[in-house]
Order: sequence, then structure tokens, then C-alpha cells
Amino acid sequence: MNINDMLSDDAFLVNFEGTSKKQVLEELSKLVEFKLGINSRSLLENLTKREKLGSTAVGRGIAIPHANVTDIDKPYVFVSTLVNGLDFNSTDDIPVDIIFLLIAPDNKGSEHLQALALISRLLRNKELTTKLRGCKSNESALAVIYQSIREVAA
Repeated sequence: MNINDMLSDDAFLVNFEGTSKKQVLEELSKLVEFKLGINSRSLLENLTKREKLGSTAVGRGIAIPHANVTDIDKPYVFVSTLVNGLDFNSTDDIPVDIIFLLIAPDNKGSEHLQALALISRLLRNKELTTKLRGCKSNESALAVIYQSIREVAA
């Protein structure tokens, strides 16, 4: 499994001007519905329940909200960069401005964990996150991620 298999060029909300965590998760849920046909309202409820269990913010302005859903056969990643950081109840109190939303098959728990680990490793790269914050388009964000993956593999 690699990030290339989970990500596509139409899975981005770059420079999104969200004003709340709920609004960003709602817009990402709509993008998931458009791309995968998963009901956005049900996904948003799932993501909100997960956030109530504990913040998915991992520090350094990054959050990895995630949910298991039925009717998909593999994990998918949706990415948003925000114009202004938002409060995600991060332990380091840094507002979140990079979000990698993971949607994984409900019946494949190990894939969900593998995908979370892969995303976490990718986002430890400070050069990648700095470049993502400077992206102005979906295409540039995708290129930055793919470049980072190639550099790690080399």
C-alpha cells in the first residue's frame, strides 16, 4: 500500500477558507460524496463522533481525521489546506491548516491502521508540510506530495 493508491488529483480542497472544524469536515465529506458516492451527512456524523472521542490533530498544524465506511474496497485520502488555521483541540495548541482525511473500508481494520501509519510517516516530513502550505492549486499540492514520496523512495 502506498499513498499513490489512495490519492487522486480531484481529492483536494486547497487554500480553503474554512471558519470551523465542522465546516471543513462538512466540505471534505461533500467531496467524498462527489468522488465516491458515500453519503456526506452520514460520513460527517461518523467523523464528528470520532472527533468527540479525541482530537485527530497530530501536532504541527496537522490533523488526520478518519472513518471506516462500507461500500469501498480500499482506503482513500482527501487533502485540505486551509487559508487560516483552525482549532482542532491539538495537544500542542497549534491551529490546524493541513488536513489529510482518511476513508477506509469498514471490514478491513488492518488497512485502516496501515494507511494511518503511512500518512503519519509522510506528514513527519517538514519540507513537505512547508511546501503544502504554499500550494495554490490541487495540481501543485499533488505534485508536492508525489515529489516527497519519490524522495523518500530514492
